[in-house]
Amino acid sequence: MAQPNESAFAKAGFYHPDSGLDNPQEGLTKREYFAAMAMQGMLANSAEGNTEWDYNTIAKHSCIAADALVEQLNIK
Repeated sequence: MAQPNESAFAKAGFYHPDSGLDNPQEGLTKREYFAAMAMQGMLANSAEGNTEWDYNTIAKHSCIAADALVEQLNIK
């Protein structure tokens, strides 16, 4: 089941003989990653002079899209 706050690109820590300990990294959450991709698409396809879509509106709708994707991923 997809969880919105799970790491999208988690990396386990490990010990490398030459460089020592490589700490684990959590990275972005799935929700943050999906929202960033949605925002990228909205910004890339926004029309010049469109006054309805300011940055706050795009950010809000990017999060809505990310939440909807996580919800759909959980439907069996």
